[in-house]
Amino acid sequence: MSLYPSVPDYDLVIIGSGIAGLAAARAATEQGLSVKIFDKGQRIGGRAGTRRADGFTFTHGAQFLTARSAKFRNICELAISEDALAKWRIDDKSVLVGSPTMRDFSLFLGRNLDISQSVEITDIKEIDNHLLFLEATGPVASGKCTIVTPPAPQTAVLLRQIAPALAQTADKAAYAPCWTAMFGFKEAPPLLTTAEPLQFDNGPIALANFEANRPGSHNKNFALTIQASAEWSTLHLEDSSKQTGRTLFSELTNLLGDQMPPPVYEGCHRWRYAKVTKSAATDRLTSDCGRIAIAGDWIIGPRIEAAYLSGLRAFEQLN
Repeated sequence: MSLYPSVPDYDLVIIGSGIAGLAAARAATEQGLSVKIFDKGQRIGGRAGTRRADGFTFTHGAQFLTARSAKFRNICELAISEDALAKWRIDDKSVLVGSPTMRDFSLFLGRNLDISQSVEITDIKEIDNHLLFLEATGPVASGKCTIVTPPAPQTAVLLRQIAPALAQTADKAAYAPCWTAMFGFKEAPPLLTTAEPLQFDNGPIALANFEANRPGSHNKNFALTIQASAEWSTLHLEDSSKQTGRTLFSELTNLLGDQMPPPVYEGCHRWRYAKVTKSAATDRLTSDCGRIAIAGDWIIGPRIEAAYLSGLRAFEQLN
């Protein structure tokens, strides 16, 4: 029974619709529990996402994923069979990519789940052995349990009062940021013909990818994604998006030695928590009360698979 007549009640409320949250929600739903996911973003998938703008598609977050464990391999094989993942090779390594976009893997995981986007949970209160979830304007749901999956710094802020031990665990994790610049063209830019991203060991740019070369992408998707190095992104984290994009565009032009055509679309995204550089490295994911759990790649390490496995582990420990 809900704590408030107008607020729905669930067996499990999950905060965050990234890979960890989707994995936990699938596991709970398969056991017949009522599950609700809240996410402050506009689309599911978190860093395993895709941006569409002005007719262009950009892989502006994670570029690919790998599967090592049996549990993750099984879900990836199912996604491949349903054309939500495709095989690719980078640096002579077999990897997987969302098909036709990275977000399609997230959409596959989120199929038939109850997800509300653009809802930021700002507080969790414990009332009568129940949890109440609030956004800025008031309560939005109640639940028996919760799994909190945002990046570690955001998780720590949310849990500081209600689950201080879990907040301290989240404080142990560290991230490197990443600026991602996106450009769309009327015609294909003069990039090197390659079936995989261009990668650079030194300088501002870490990776540049012509989106039309990705498996499943439309060959007329004249879109270019540039990801800056962690070091450069850290130094320029507070620069303006416009200036950052133009700097990275100019840098790539110099690296390639060809004049790039003027883009008809320009965009830039700042990932403050792009890649885990230090994981929390903990086995216990639940609070002392047993109703609150944490999950995310920051628990285990900087891989999509780690996020998925942490979501499963968090749900298992709640039960």
